[in-house]
Amino acid sequence: MALPRPPASSRASRPRGAIAPVAYRTIAEQVADAIRAAIADGRIQPGTRLLEVSLAREMGTSRAPIREALGELAREGLVVKEPNRGARVVELTEEIVREVGSLRGLLEGFAASLAAQRLDAAQFAALDTMVREMERAAQQGEYARLVDADYRFHDFICRCAGHGTLYETWQAISGKVRLYLSTTNLMYRNLKAVVRGHGEIVAALRSRDAARANRVMQDHLGETLDDFIAKLRRGGRGSRPRRASVTFRESRRARRLAVARLGRTRDTRARGKGST
Repeated sequence: MALPRPPASSRASRPRGAIAPVAYRTIAEQVADAIRAAIADGRIQPGTRLLEVSLAREMGTSRAPIREALGELAREGLVVKEPNRGARVVELTEEIVREVGSLRGLLEGFAASLAAQRLDAAQFAALDTMVREMERAAQQGEYARLVDADYRFHDFICRCAGHGTLYETWQAISGKVRLYLSTTNLMYRNLKAVVRGHGEIVAALRSRDAARANRVMQDHLGETLDDFIAKLRRGGRGSRPRRASVTFRESRRARRLAVARLGRTRDTRARGKGST
């Protein structure tokens, strides 16, 4: 479980002039960011136990910022703290996915209705660029890039809604959204269908019709959620298919397949560079 070591903080003299100083970030915040990113991209799997001593040694820090970071991640819902057992990464269950998916529908549908009336030409161009990036990632089988562009697409629309409280609420669940995206998108063999849904959202935003933008966004997220739950239930038949809280074993299998695919892509690129 290799995590990036947080950069050492350095005190630079404040420049004279009107430029604001860079905001200070604590070691605990940097640790939380590193663990959050590792959970989101699958380097740390659901259910993994997070030991303070091991993390402190690996990240080159004391246990105090590790403990503080794990507390923050627990408040976000990415980590579960258990008495006398420490912390572990939350395991995605049908219940959690339904909660995240349904809340996303409400928040992002509202955001889309507001953004449809506010987006300018430059912002539409940025959305188009993200959709094209998703298309290339889907064609090349670059799953990590697809998930990243998918997340940025939805984050961008929420930011462009011009509603500070809405965006703060969306940010509060952003860790779960990343985990949700990395799991749901993996369940689709036809990644082009995922991309096509985002193109439809952009078209609805361009119509300047708030109700249509809301509906298309909610339909996209709702279909993704329903299809994912259906696939999980079909894949889970034979043991305990009716338990809503059953762990997403299929998501773990999908993550392993994605990591293997990305490894093959990197190997191919490395060989190509070596031959030039």
